[in-house]
Amino acid sequence: MTKFSEITSLFSSLASNAGALDPTATNEDDEDLAITISNLNRSLNLSETQPSTRVLDTALSLMCFTAPQVFQSVFDCTVKTIVAVLSSSIECKVIKIGKNEVLRVGGSICRQDCAEIIEACVDVLEKLEGHRGDLSLSMVHAALHMVVLASRFKYTLGSSAVLDVKTVDGWKLSFQKLLAHVPKESCISRDMPVRLLCWYLDPALLKHNMSQILQEVNKRPFLCLSMAFSEMTEWHSILISLTLAPSLFIEARALLHNWYLLTGLASVLRLQIQLVSLVLDIVSRPMSWGLSMETGSKMPFCDAYFPYKQKSIRILAGPLSWENFQQLVQKISRLVSQGGKDYNGSSEQGVLKMELVDHKSLWAIAINFPHWFLFACLLLFSAPDFQGISHLKYMIHSTDKSYDEEVPYCAAAARYIAWILDPVTESNQDLLVDYLNKLSGLWTSKRFSSGKCHQASRGCKEESEIELVCLENRILKYDNHSNWIWLKEFHDVCVRYCRQVTGFASVAAHISQGDCSQQSRLIRMIPLGILIGFLDSVDEVGCELFLHYAATGTILKWTETQIHGLKQNGRICEWQEESTTWSQTCTAEEAVAGASVVFDLTDVTEKMSASLFENEERGLKFIHGMKLKVGNYLLKCVKRLLHFKADEAAKLIMYRDLVHSLVRWERQGQDPQDYKDLEDVIDALKGASAFL
Repeated sequence: MTKFSEITSLFSSLASNAGALDPTATNEDDEDLAITISNLNRSLNLSETQPSTRVLDTALSLMCFTAPQVFQSVFDCTVKTIVAVLSSSIECKVIKIGKNEVLRVGGSICRQDCAEIIEACVDVLEKLEGHRGDLSLSMVHAALHMVVLASRFKYTLGSSAVLDVKTVDGWKLSFQKLLAHVPKESCISRDMPVRLLCWYLDPALLKHNMSQILQEVNKRPFLCLSMAFSEMTEWHSILISLTLAPSLFIEARALLHNWYLLTGLASVLRLQIQLVSLVLDIVSRPMSWGLSMETGSKMPFCDAYFPYKQKSIRILAGPLSWENFQQLVQKISRLVSQGGKDYNGSSEQGVLKMELVDHKSLWAIAINFPHWFLFACLLLFSAPDFQGISHLKYMIHSTDKSYDEEVPYCAAAARYIAWILDPVTESNQDLLVDYLNKLSGLWTSKRFSSGKCHQASRGCKEESEIELVCLENRILKYDNHSNWIWLKEFHDVCVRYCRQVTGFASVAAHISQGDCSQQSRLIRMIPLGILIGFLDSVDEVGCELFLHYAATGTILKWTETQIHGLKQNGRICEWQEESTTWSQTCTAEEAVAGASVVFDLTDVTEKMSASLFENEERGLKFIHGMKLKVGNYLLKCVKRLLHFKADEAAKLIMYRDLVHSLVRWERQGQDPQDYKDLEDVIDALKGASAFL
């Protein structure tokens, strides 16, 4: 039964009895029951002749079925029959075209007839009004699957296959009606979810879904995307559907990448990064995302999702190591040399430059793995003295056999950072590499000079203990103050670089004149490599200095308060420093950006810790130590947000997202201790949310 007329007769039978599916119906009298049974007999016999026996009528009468129960059985049987028929309407047939033979694989129902079948399906769904959801969804799935397999070509005897434009476009109106009955969360446990079939039939739906998610991400800066894709039913459905179809994942990533090139917005890249991370996680752990073992065993390898740079994705998705980093930098050097020296505006050269940044490029993949960028920042400032960085020392030892030889760690790190910031113009990269190497040298000389002074102070005589303490306090003051001086120099260098290159963040400048805020944000993130590498050497004040710059691009003012004659345990504490109270003057945008930087830094550090430390315990301890240093800045930002006025609906959403982010942040690293200040802030946010 695969003929068009037979299928439509099934839908007609289903539609004629659908109105009787009323869950509030009571027992019918004998006359109504007899009519019901007769209708059932006729619906089960699709021929025009009347049944010759009344066995079924008698049997049902004796069992005293009510009319709703009978019609329910009619509905179930008919829907299952329709699903079976539509699912079996696939044929593999050899078609002769002249002297040639063509193998045609697809549905036996042509695209033109599909429109009428969808209309019949819509008519039934409107009468059912959501009744028997599982079976209705199965019918929708079967109908869509039939349309996907339907041929778009006309085959006539003695002529070639011709694309039938009318049959391609004629069914779209019916398809739009059918979409109104498809649940947004439709991702039932089958190889081809309903949403996926809809995307195949109308690619514009994929763009619409991604646009809706992006709009939500733009409105909710504290939304935890991993949690949202896991808990929000519609987003979860979209994510699973993309994972089951690598070709559509490639299309979705290309959409986001092109939007990023056009706008430069951080929110676009944030969504793209999270989408890539989650898809790779589903591929590696499908059952943890609710997929069956059978479906998980059919999942493709991660190479299928990145067909253009398969070797590179294995490196980027793998563990951090100096060996892997070297391979990346070597690939980058070859790409840049092939791309030419500078952009000269010619058509051929312009196409070549576009290939360096389109969604198929290595750069487009690398920006989805921000932990490699921070790893390069860590190398840049730690390499001259990585003997003192225990986690970096372990990683270098475990991967590089030529550890005792002179290896250009700084040069490789600077090259990677410069390429991420501008993968197009080699001269701009060379200029930035030179600046970064000088900044690395300034940071190194600051540390070495401080260390030498510290050693000199240790050589003082015992009778000069007071002088020793004062000198050590002065060195501590100098270290924090020199952090401020170095950061100011870093900012000035960035400004000089922007003035010398043709258009800051020339990636977007070559493609559009859009907002390049994400490229600016990446430059501001460079000093955070210092926090990861020298966490033990930077106190809360220093952390606040670096974090505020990464969030806003501005440097906090520095004040010094001298205290005379204060003794503690026989020692004189002569110097005390503190940053200017900015929490009373910062804007809501700055407070949001500040809290977001802390969340992002903790997430990236958590991802890096698996490679930077020899065991999980040390990694958790490191994350815990970082939280203790940056937590004060986070609390200042959150407390500041409580004082701003905003639309109550938007404020409620932001507070709830912020509570979820703070609770998640509290649990990262080692088991949380008694963070009383953090708990107080969370309680305040919950109270404000309840009040709203």
